[in-house]
Amino acid sequence: MSADVDQAAVPEKVARATPTARTGADALGVIVIGAGDMGARHARHWHAIGADVVAVVDPDMARADAVAALVGARAHAVVGDLFDRDDVHVVSVCTPTYLHAAMTVAALDAGKHVLCEKPAALTLRDALAMQRAAERSGTQLRIGFMRRFDPAYRPLMDFTERAGRPLLAQATITAGVRPKRLMHDAMANGGPIIDMCCHVFDLWGRMLGGEPLAVSARGYTFSDDKPELAGIARRALDSALITLEYEGGSVGQIQVSWGLPSGIEPVERHTYVGPSGMVSVDWPRHITLRDADGVTRWRSRGVDPYLAEITQFRREIVEGAPREVPDIGAGIAALRVSLAVLEAIRGRRVTSPAEAVDLEVTTS
Repeated sequence: MSADVDQAAVPEKVARATPTARTGADALGVIVIGAGDMGARHARHWHAIGADVVAVVDPDMARADAVAALVGARAHAVVGDLFDRDDVHVVSVCTPTYLHAAMTVAALDAGKHVLCEKPAALTLRDALAMQRAAERSGTQLRIGFMRRFDPAYRPLMDFTERAGRPLLAQATITAGVRPKRLMHDAMANGGPIIDMCCHVFDLWGRMLGGEPLAVSARGYTFSDDKPELAGIARRALDSALITLEYEGGSVGQIQVSWGLPSGIEPVERHTYVGPSGMVSVDWPRHITLRDADGVTRWRSRGVDPYLAEITQFRREIVEGAPREVPDIGAGIAALRVSLAVLEAIRGRRVTSPAEAVDLEVTTS
């Protein structure tokens, strides 16, 4: 027996949530900080749901001009007094990770809502400063774990629930040297253990019942011989094998590498094995459950999770919709696991998020 579920291109919930364009005094004013790929996404999506993108900020004015032109905004090299403007309500922080805290805290202290891209920060010190700023400002701070808005997310949670507990989870995430070189910089984005694995840590925290009790790992720099990264003085670890043990007996293992030759297509596959079934995932398009009822397959023709996330954040700000976009607490929780992994690698010992502290960044 088998069943197939074909996810429509635009889920009903997202379609209902998308607002019509607003103009004049009723428009939600937005500043986008950072004009790379992520900043361009944010700018386009805010514009698409009717917000007024007031400014795009990036020290590279050519990039700022290009993104600003997409949405009819003004380009700026620095923030300057933009946060003081009364027609600005939201700031999207899309900078390299090491700049997240400074931009987020300044925006919150100016009374603006903030959507900050994941990961929250490189250090707990910075992430906690962001949390304190949100608490004292009374405005909203959210972290862009957009995978919670991927159409694969809910079917995966459902299928793994049907597989039972304890769950043996495995994720393989591989790619060539990243085109955005700062993703390999230990002092800028922190490498995949911080920048990429935070998605899995966030997912498994919800799926498996909280933070892991024990963390062990081995780390490597497969890119040591890659000339593309020769200009990065402090390269982050780009490859690791990570084991996470959770309360109740569930265990997760991540095999991750961003150190393969340039141009190799990124791959992400998960498997989940429980007492009642097995789930296989080719992220984000296909999920298959095999259990006593046979085979159930889910597939998606695609929904942009970034658009869904921004749409939902707009609803939370303007309409008071229930919170679904993750807050800084989720960002801190994922960062604590990343730091525990880095300490497990550095110290060659079993550790835990409860022990996480800001250490010297682990590099090659």
